[in-house]
Amino acid sequence: MSTEIIKIHPDIQEFFTSKHASVTFIPTIEIAVCTVKVPYIPISDFKNLFNKTSELIKQEKITKFIFDKRKLTTFHQPSMEWYHMVWKEDMYKIGLKKHRKLLPNDKLFEQSVITGRKKIARENPDFSFDKFEILYCNSIEEAIEK
Repeated sequence: MSTEIIKIHPDIQEFFTSKHASVTFIPTIEIAVCTVKVPYIPISDFKNLFNKTSELIKQEKITKFIFDKRKLTTFHQPSMEWYHMVWKEDMYKIGLKKHRKLLPNDKLFEQSVITGRKKIARENPDFSFDKFEILYCNSIEEAIEK
């Protein structure tokens, strides 16, 4: 578990860890944190990671999800499309509406996210990012507070 997370809240618990990421949660405030540990996650592993995380969100009635992608160096559009169009939609139906993101300190990655979101919106006119409360943060602490 990252020392940054341990320092932030005394009630933090580990849900699971894999070679790609760890997922922790704070049951008292209904927050889950996915912390990426590698520069790239293959799409099949990405889907497995988030499908497993779905179990936690359902079980603990998580209302805020923090996705710490600061270690990523490769942007992957098909993963992003699945994440927004499938996973987030499924989680929205069970009450997860607040999403906080921590991006790598990489302007190209940030631009890829913006371009990727525009592509999703353009190709899926019935899909709306606006129904999700998505905020970009600079730290886990900021993401918990907002």
